[in-house]
Amino acid sequence: MLKNVYAPLSGGVLQERIMEIISNNLANTNTTAFKEDDIAFQAQEANPWPSYATPHPPAPFKTNMQELWPLKGNEMAYVTLSEIKTAHTQGPMIKTGNPLDVAFQGDGFFEVMTPFGERLTRDGGFSISNDGTLITKNGAVVQGENGAISGLNGKDVSILPTGEVYVGKKFVDKLKILAFKDSTLLERLGENLWIHNGPPENFKMPEGEVTEGYLEGSNVNPMRNLTNMIIAHRSYEALQKTVKAHDETMQNANKISDVQ
Repeated sequence: MLKNVYAPLSGGVLQERIMEIISNNLANTNTTAFKEDDIAFQAQEANPWPSYATPHPPAPFKTNMQELWPLKGNEMAYVTLSEIKTAHTQGPMIKTGNPLDVAFQGDGFFEVMTPFGERLTRDGGFSISNDGTLITKNGAVVQGENGAISGLNGKDVSILPTGEVYVGKKFVDKLKILAFKDSTLLERLGENLWIHNGPPENFKMPEGEVTEGYLEGSNVNPMRNLTNMIIAHRSYEALQKTVKAHDETMQNANKISDVQ
């Protein structure tokens, strides 16, 4: 009887996780270059006859094995989390007119240096530090092909579609932009940063161009996420009622047993 509770309970726990992901998506609707997450789940199929090591029970214990078969494995279907997918689709282009704001239209990531090492970001809202270094909003140092992009005076700075950075007519460096064959090997770290957990073979040449004076908006679809939130909420309520109904049934069964 408890298994009749565990099945809808597993669904309720998953709906809670879905609500967390949707809430995070909606909270970042206006976050520059944010990529929304989606959750994938799978049914844990009933499997009452798994292959256990023999003998079971121990050989000295004499019994008919058929009497133990109903105790084997999972006799109910459950639902479990399969994976959390990130949609790396292009967000909308938002014009700012700031020459230090750049958006990469394509599959590339800007490389930045943080106190914890090299990281990746799609957020091209850059600025210039007091010592003339190109940095992100959080102070990470934007990387060029020759390291930190420095020597900027805050005036006459331009960034070409190729990623080349100029001060007036003087070439300074070129933005280091990385792209990947399999984006599922990227891990979100917060603060719009990512880290690559794959092998070197996963790197590829980025396809696209840098657009100066624009930022990439969030790719979150608010209406779709709100609809999914309503569905998840109603599903959770239905599963909660199912658990409560089975719990009441067990309580009534115990009362009948006590009377008898």
